[in-house]
Amino acid sequence: MRRYRSSPKQSFTFTTLRRNWAMVRGRFRRWLTTTFPGGGRALTSLTIMAILLVMIGSISVNLVNQLLIARQLEQELATAQVEIEALQATTQALAAQLEYEQSDAATEAWARDLGLARDGDIIVVPERVPTLPLPPTPTIPPTPEPTSQPLPNWQRWWQAFFP
Repeated sequence: MRRYRSSPKQSFTFTTLRRNWAMVRGRFRRWLTTTFPGGGRALTSLTIMAILLVMIGSISVNLVNQLLIARQLEQELATAQVEIEALQATTQALAAQLEYEQSDAATEAWARDLGLARDGDIIVVPERVPTLPLPPTPTIPPTPEPTSQPLPNWQRWWQAFFP
């Protein structure tokens, strides 16, 4: 049998990692200088401008949301004020009705509705005059309907299908 020789394992040391990082950093810097004239400064200023734009946008969105919420709360406050005024009017009407019901005038009106009288009132009671009975009206006996002969069976079927 033939044995294959395995390749030696590559060991990663701190030195190789440092070399690889320096190579990546150099490539990135070259890309920056070719893509953005002025190098990293332009990229940094663009990044800062983008962050500022995002912050200004989020603040403006938040402000608009707060304005919408404030408008909705003002509308709810206006409807609540209308309800309060209606309830106050109802309360005043009920207070006036309660004051009347507790007065002597209401008690007297209630007593008069029941047919009661005060001391010193003259009570007039009408007499019942007997009425003469009306003469009885003659009743007419109902006329019986003439009994008709039942139709033959074929005519009943004919009427059932062709009314």
